Amino acid sequence: MSDILTYLETQLATFDEEPFNAVDSALLAQFCMARGEGIMPRVLGCGEEAAAAAGEGGNGAEAQGTRRFRGLSALRAKWRRVREGGLKRSGKRGGADKDEDVVRDRFEAAQMADAPTSPVRFADLLRAELFPTMFSGMHAAQMKQQLFLMAASPRFRDLLMYDHAAAFDEDLGLQFAATTYVCPGCFAYVGFRGTDTTLTGWREDFNMAYMVPVPAQDMAARYLTAVAADPRLPDTIIVGGHSKGGNLAEYAALTAAPSVQARIAHLYSHDGPGFMAATFSEDDYAPLAGRMTKHVPEDSMVGILMESGMPTQVVSAAGRGFEQHSVYRWEVASGESAVAEGPLGKKPKASKAADAEGDEVVGSATVESSAAGTAFVTLPGLPERTQRRAEALKRWLASMDGADRERMVDALFDAVRAAGVTDAAQIFEGGREWAILRDGVMRAPAEGRTTMLNALRGLTRAFSDVTAERNHAHRDAQRKAKSG
Repeated sequence: MSDILTYLETQLATFDEEPFNAVDSALLAQFCMARGEGIMPRVLGCGEEAAAAAGEGGNGAEAQGTRRFRGLSALRAKWRRVREGGLKRSGKRGGADKDEDVVRDRFEAAQMADAPTSPVRFADLLRAELFPTMFSGMHAAQMKQQLFLMAASPRFRDLLMYDHAAAFDEDLGLQFAATTYVCPGCFAYVGFRGTDTTLTGWREDFNMAYMVPVPAQDMAARYLTAVAADPRLPDTIIVGGHSKGGNLAEYAALTAAPSVQARIAHLYSHDGPGFMAATFSEDDYAPLAGRMTKHVPEDSMVGILMESGMPTQVVSAAGRGFEQHSVYRWEVASGESAVAEGPLGKKPKASKAADAEGDEVVGSATVESSAAGTAFVTLPGLPERTQRRAEALKRWLASMDGADRERMVDALFDAVRAAGVTDAAQIFEGGREWAILRDGVMRAPAEGRTTMLNALRGLTRAFSDVTAERNHAHRDAQRKAKSG
């Protein structure tokens, strides 16, 4: 099977020769997991360089835009007010607050002081002494291999990294990072980091079930605004991310100013979860119509969560369940044929079709391609087991209001801590997810244990109901086919 690392080794065409495509997006989105703090350049406008940029040709609006990304300290000020007023649990977005002129967080200031302002290339990250912290988590080995391949690739080696931002705050419940990759004179790819292995990062993901925006979504919107105002970047913007990063990319693009949305050539969400019901409407997605692609693997467990209005492609992937969440397991088309889709290319548009269950999916258009292939291998729709899972999860979440979901998330993380888990990677080692959860539930305080057990009963009931209904519908269809 050809995967994204194989593509990286064999795709030797530059972006002038072969337009940007979904596989390129997945690679850059995944690389956002690399910790380049201190090497990657900080966001323009977080210091005196904002004024310098304005003096070098940047207009007043641009300088003002770059100053809008004030980072962690301003976000803390806002969310302190939110906490004092009570968390927002409805699906409707709140209005944007004005930034306060507050002193930056000490960690953020130290990071900015150490980071350069000039762009860097992938080769600049080849520092062995930094690898232990640069590559961590569940895919460290693949990430390291990816860096070496990108530094050598004629397609990626001349990309410039701009405007890196990272923030982590356990009290605030925030885990965020973003980097902008620039192909000079062509495009700027604004990539958002997915969830790391910290419990804080995972807790913020689960908070999305009852709260909008979460701090990382708020920060993503601010970041895109700031990057769009960076006068050094091309006009064309591509926005993307994997997992939580896909959700942040979608949120930032949908809440961006119309002038920024007009510059977005394509929005990618690679197996990113959606949003609470009624967070966004069709009207919110309309400005980006024809310029959005969401990918979910065939056995998706993340991208099927909650609601999204993005057109979806189902990707063939190796492994089962959560294993398929990794983009390293997604299958890339061979050179003879590939699925045509890409924001800057001249390929035919993918067609829409309805699968056997009535779900709208994006169909595959086969075209001649380069030897490396230019797209993921896609399927006509989600398999039956994944459709059942998606429907059951949707019903289960709909059966709880915001307060119920918050209590459930509180109880879940109490159970995780009771099981002795300090890093999310521990949960997925050796396939012991359910055993760890069971042990944690039994050790949790009585109130939390009751909440978790009720939630698990509700989830089991939702799966049972969906299975029974689909089996009944399938038998009815068989009987009608025979009688007809």
